[in-house]
Amino acid sequence: MSNADAQTAFSHKEVLRILSGVLLCMLMAALDQTVLATALPAIAADFNAVPYLSWCIVAYLLASTVSTLVMGKLSDLWGRRVLLEISIGIFLVAAVACALAPNMGFLIAARVVQGIGGGGLYAMGQAAIADVVSARERGRYQAYITTAFTSAAIAGPVVGGLCVEYLTW
Repeated sequence: MSNADAQTAFSHKEVLRILSGVLLCMLMAALDQTVLATALPAIAADFNAVPYLSWCIVAYLLASTVSTLVMGKLSDLWGRRVLLEISIGIFLVAAVACALAPNMGFLIAARVVQGIGGGGLYAMGQAAIADVVSARERGRYQAYITTAFTSAAIAGPVVGGLCVEYLTW
């Protein structure tokens, strides 16, 4: 579908519905990163695995970087919506695995899987916006995504700190 066809195919209300779903996905992935960044030292201390702390971060980043490329290509073949739904599923299942991790090795492995889902969320979010919004208006909608990341950068460390301080990781 060309961009001109996309403009005639979606009303403004439909674009806003799609955008709200995409923003929730992006916010979920961004909050995960910022909440975990605050909580990770406490998690590593609980596992007596502080030397492996950086592996948890690097594992997610590497997996999401590779996943972004792979998911982008697969979405050209199978469609954005299908890959976005698969990415959400992978991300959420891996989040549960992270929460149930009995040791740091398991947590790192679960973060790799979560990175695969997170990379898909980032890639599919951007691609979905590009599919439904004309190039002329795309900057305005990209600003909404930037706002979601900014909100996560502000709220995530606060939430992570509150969780570590008053709850348990």
